[in-house]
Formats: sequence, C-alpha cells, structure tokens
Amino acid sequence: MKCITVRDLNFSYPGNIDVFRDLNLCIDVGEKAGISAPNGTGKSTLFLLLTGLLKAQSGTLSLWESTVTKETDFKKARLKTGLLFQDPDDQLFLPTVEEDIAFVLLNRGQSRQEAGKKVDMLCKQFGIEHLKKRVPFHLSWGQKRLVSLAGVLVTEPELLLLDEPTAGVDDKVIEIIQTCIENHTGTMLVSSHDKHFLEKTCTTRYHLTNQRLEKC
Repeated sequence: MKCITVRDLNFSYPGNIDVFRDLNLCIDVGEKAGISAPNGTGKSTLFLLLTGLLKAQSGTLSLWESTVTKETDFKKARLKTGLLFQDPDDQLFLPTVEEDIAFVLLNRGQSRQEAGKKVDMLCKQFGIEHLKKRVPFHLSWGQKRLVSLAGVLVTEPELLLLDEPTAGVDDKVIEIIQTCIENHTGTMLVSSHDKHFLEKTCTTRYHLTNQRLEKC
C-alpha cells in the first residue's frame, strides 16, 4: 500500500516563483525516505503541501491511496500525520513544556491524566523531565527541538514528516532523534542537509534538484 503518492505536482509562490514542476514521489507504507537539497529548493514547501497548509496549482496528491484536495480531506489525514517544522519556535506556543507536548492530545479530547502519562513517557525517553515546567521560549535550540519532536510523537502518527530535524543541534540530540526514527514503526519522510544522517536512518533517499525529485 502506498502512503504518499504525488503525480505531476506544480507549485509556484506569488510572483511566478516556481518551486516544483511536474514533481513525482511515491512512498510505501512503512518506508523511511529522506530528501537532501540546498536551502531554498522547496523541502519545507513540500511538507506544507503534503499537509494541506499550501495548495498546489496542479497535479494530484494522495495519502494512503485516497486523493486529497479539499480541507476536509487534509483534516482527516492530519489525524494520522505528525509534522516537525524546521524552526521549533514555529511549533511551540504554550506557557510550559508539558502543556505544549500535551496540546494536541487534549485538543482531541483525551483526558489530562492519559495525556500526562504520555508526556511523562516521552520526557523520560528524551531526557527532558527537568524541563516540564519550563517556558519553551527560554530553552536552548536543542531543547526546543526535543520538545517540539515530543509534541509530534505524542499522537503516535502513522506518517512522520521531519523538516531538517538535526539542524543546529549537538551530537547528543542527534543521537536521540536517530533512535526515535529507528523506533518509529510508521512511514517517515525526512529532509536534511546531513547526508550521513540520511544514510543511517533512511531506506530510500532522494535529491531535490531542478524542481524535481531524483532517487539517489
């Protein structure tokens, strides 16, 4: 079964700034795929298109073999998708770390007790238990990265989209992220400048060039 299918997708920003031209991508359920590319070539844009936060000018996009076009389609798919933004400051917005991690679970109607158990488990796994009562904006970049990742993983997404997860973090944080990816049993698409990281964590790799994806 296919998790992601992109066919002849075209996207431009206002001002005729072309990003993708006849882009194609096919990822199986359970596959761990990586994308490398220079800055400004559209890696983040692709993730926003896959989650419906941007809309393509033409082409088709299917998730779990169901075509997604309308907001209602994407809303349903988002329940099974976790997106980690490139900048953790775009993802953290609540007064404490534990509130930020639990936010989506509580928003979906889960009890505070059950959400709290999952938050505690992830904080222990990531070694950030001591940060639970801290204000996210006062943390280091690496700490913010782990908190934002915990907030994505807490829903146990079937599809994990990671946008430059290792950028600007130290080896300890990279090791935690790598272990997290290795333990993830669902489908994953990750963008990174770190080709060594992609080689270690991904079964399939692509390079984004000339507005298209080429398999490595």
